[in-house]
Amino acid sequence: MEEVKQDGRLKRSIRSRQTIIDAMLVLTEQGQYIPTAQQVADQANISIRTVFRHFTEMEHLYKELDDAVRPSYEKYFMIDDVSGPLDERIEQLVQSRLNAYQETFHINKASHALFWRSALLTETYQKNQKLLRTLMLKALPELKDKHINIIEMADAIISFEVFDRYFTYQQLSIEECERLFIAQLKQLVLD
Repeated sequence: MEEVKQDGRLKRSIRSRQTIIDAMLVLTEQGQYIPTAQQVADQANISIRTVFRHFTEMEHLYKELDDAVRPSYEKYFMIDDVSGPLDERIEQLVQSRLNAYQETFHINKASHALFWRSALLTETYQKNQKLLRTLMLKALPELKDKHINIIEMADAIISFEVFDRYFTYQQLSIEECERLFIAQLKQLVLD
């Protein structure tokens, strides 16, 4: 009987953790990029004490949130065919990035907003940037023979930061962002 009680407590604990993570994700998707523990508790319809029982620091919550959403966005960064003509590879690379950026828009914005208080998010973002560069060079091996400045520019052109500038601040459509990314990458690779 004691084992059944412990199992029930464990299941409730797992559900509570997931409810907290889900609440954090909902707040982020609503544009609240730096939610407080109280806001998370309110969204989850639980006490703030329960939030802190499961996550003694918000940093732990950021980690679990990242672990939970990572599989949903990593798939967008993978490129299937890196052997086709240059034009097709550039288009495929740009389309995969834009799909990922649209899917992860609020998570990226929250990550940027929280860098100053989260070493984990900063470290995760840096790892992701290295992976994205590796994937870019895999898709566009022509860049490997270019000067490092060209590689840096190519990496910057298709970054989330440039996408955010175009999409949010310049209010360009996804199609316009795609057209610009493709044209700029082609110019760098072919020069």
